[in-house]
Amino acid sequence: MNDTEAAGPGRSAAPAGGDPIPAEARAANRKLWAVWTKVHAASPGYDVEGFKAGRRSLTPIELEELGPLIHPGVSLLHLQCHFGLDTLCCARLGADVVGLDFSPEAIALARALADEVGLSARAAFVESDLYEADAQLGDRLFDIVFVNWGAIEWLPDLDRWAAIAARHLRPGGTFYMAEIHPYAQGFDEVPGEQDVHIAFPYFHDALRPEIEPIDRDYADREARFDDLVAYGWNHDLAEIVNSLIGAGLRIEHLHEFPFSPCPWWDWMEEDEDRLWWLPDGKGGRRRDLPITYTLRAGRPAT
Repeated sequence: MNDTEAAGPGRSAAPAGGDPIPAEARAANRKLWAVWTKVHAASPGYDVEGFKAGRRSLTPIELEELGPLIHPGVSLLHLQCHFGLDTLCCARLGADVVGLDFSPEAIALARALADEVGLSARAAFVESDLYEADAQLGDRLFDIVFVNWGAIEWLPDLDRWAAIAARHLRPGGTFYMAEIHPYAQGFDEVPGEQDVHIAFPYFHDALRPEIEPIDRDYADREARFDDLVAYGWNHDLAEIVNSLIGAGLRIEHLHEFPFSPCPWWDWMEEDEDRLWWLPDGKGGRRRDLPITYTLRAGRPAT
């Protein structure tokens, strides 16, 4: 079977070589994340001051599913770590961590925060594009490779992403991700109602970016912008799972959840765990739509 035949519905085969991210897309996204990093450092959504005081930034689901794997001496690689709150949370749990992100502003903030909270001895941060991670990490292997919340939508080629994750995972190690559900990417607000409907297609050309003007921030609903653009790539669940299988990882679980780690619309409701729900219109919460998921996979020991 050739690459085009293997691509499946809604997906184009990735080029064999070269940079999969167009230069204009990388420049626009780097500009966006430079602005977002500054906003997020002071945003209520990230609550940096609370983290400094000891609050755990990982969601309860991540703490339940990933937390038991983390203990002193475990090594963890956090891909696309933003400014490192969740990376440092893993360090607080005992792991020796490396966070990698393409934003120089985010990495600078992560390093400063590690110093401030006394975790710099167990936490290192690497400024690198995801697709250049091999050059930065060399032959380093980790017990855990970690990806979470809004990471893969910035990547056109998931086969490369999965291969990089697998290459830096020690035999017997664990890959873990918590992400926005591809089905939920098709939601849009019903005008004038506190409800959602499917407004965007589930299947996409995975190599063709969606270009979207950005005028608001997902972590600070009061922030406004007028000159920012995001380039993103949508991926269906089959593509995500198959990229990891193709990289030699063995899927251990796939769990789906009806809540989000941040509010997509102002009328979503926050619970006691800082998770956000769609209201059901009857005083309760909707539990019938997948909004997020977690996936765990292992690299065979032999």
